[in-house]
Amino acid sequence: MSALGTAASKVLTCLAIAGTLLATWPAGAESRFALSVGHNLGLDTDEPLRWAERDAERLDALWGQLGGVPEDRRILLRGESPASVRLTLARMRGRIEEARRAGERTLLFFYYSGHGDDTALRMGGEDFPLAELQRLLAEVPSTVTVAVLDACHSGAMVRGRAKGLKSAPAFDISFVRQVGPSGKVLITSAGAHEVAQESDSLQGSYFSHHLISGLRGAADVDGDGRVSITEAYGHVYHRTLAASHGSSAAVQHPELSSQLAGEGDLFITTLERAQAQLELPPALGDSVVLVDERTLQVMAEVEPRPQAPVRLALPSGRYRIQVRRGAQVLFGKVYLPWGSHHRLNPASLEVRTLALHQRKGALLEDGGWRLQAGLGVGRSSTHVGGWGPQAGVLFAREASAGTKPGLSVTGGLTLGGHRGTTHSLRMDHAELGLWGGVGLACAIGAVWTSAHVGGGAIGVVQRATSLEAAQRRRLNLPAARMRVGAGAATFAAVSAEVPVGASAGLFLRLGGWVALMKEDAQLRVQATPSLLIGSTWSY
Repeated sequence: MSALGTAASKVLTCLAIAGTLLATWPAGAESRFALSVGHNLGLDTDEPLRWAERDAERLDALWGQLGGVPEDRRILLRGESPASVRLTLARMRGRIEEARRAGERTLLFFYYSGHGDDTALRMGGEDFPLAELQRLLAEVPSTVTVAVLDACHSGAMVRGRAKGLKSAPAFDISFVRQVGPSGKVLITSAGAHEVAQESDSLQGSYFSHHLISGLRGAADVDGDGRVSITEAYGHVYHRTLAASHGSSAAVQHPELSSQLAGEGDLFITTLERAQAQLELPPALGDSVVLVDERTLQVMAEVEPRPQAPVRLALPSGRYRIQVRRGAQVLFGKVYLPWGSHHRLNPASLEVRTLALHQRKGALLEDGGWRLQAGLGVGRSSTHVGGWGPQAGVLFAREASAGTKPGLSVTGGLTLGGHRGTTHSLRMDHAELGLWGGVGLACAIGAVWTSAHVGGGAIGVVQRATSLEAAQRRRLNLPAARMRVGAGAATFAAVSAEVPVGASAGLFLRLGGWVALMKEDAQLRVQATPSLLIGSTWSY
């Protein structure tokens, strides 16, 4: 073969390889967009929902964490009117048209949680006809549109707040494992004439809870690290059916209508995009509930597989784990640093009584006590002043936890040593403070923040030494004298804590107090700042 023929053969081989790579390029390479809408209020006759807007927040975050949707292509609407939804869809249609003209495949996720019936979504006293929504979504020129409707219907008198929507009959779907599906997919939270429910213990609807659990990895049946539309629908159908059947007479069957054409499955989430991953070993138990330690949000509910592990894609942070294993309930905590792949060790879980954890919401109770120990610096509470080292042992407890501020109580002891001088004396102080107060606490991302005010008592032991001590000793005069005193104070403090383990963290506390002390037969008021840095332990 000539050199020219050999070169031509190599070029053809390279082209064939490139064609193969393009043919197997994952669906996750699309330009993706997401619009998540949540509204707790329907018409005046509808009972307000509690968690519809929270569900929309969670889906919006998941599209960014695992769905491959950049922040500038994600829009979250909470408590907005139908007019705002129409305008947002129009703007998104324009952006998708630009991407299509640039030759990109595009995918649009649309999610709605709120009130609805078989003809319209009901948002803040207004109707948004389903026929209009269907037309607006059809006008978006995306390659694939996935619409998920978790809408509520207030006419059904069942236990819990009702959510429902009529949709097409449910059926199984499957695709050839190649590339390039296009078209529309609609998933609804309930079948025709059915209602769906939201749960206070889950802080969301059953349907959205199991959808998010599935997309975080519980639905990854083949273990390839991706969750397809087929896997997601199969998971949410069976889990929502089981949850609604076990909690109420209002059984619901999520339904799917697919108009996808072409080849290949449609992958919704990719687990490798997560900040951290938790692997649940095979045969861990009958069911596992995972709760964010700070927000008290149920992040996932999983049925471990008998033969293969289950991987969950999660934000970095600290989590509580509850495992049901027959008559046993196992409880534990795990810390997932950024970028970690952690395998849960069943031996690290402790057995709890069923009475304490007889429902999924048990993990949503208050977070127990936290013990804090730290070192820092502070100023003396006496009028002489002076700076010195300070140590503190504190405790705190929150009545509730989450991203919204909740009530918190705190207390503890501080011990400080200080030195100050007057024109003739050197003053050495040892101060013991006993404190108690109340405040607010909440999570800001992975950081736990709090602010407290309160009061306390201060005890002071003071040693005054003459600056001319040597001369006074030669004259047989006392060179130093001891004094003991006490006072009261009011304090204010702010603190921040970051986790470094399943039950441990680091904290920084900045505060101060205003002390009222009796010195030299006079009442004196003194402002005293302090700073503590140390470790915290939850129990």
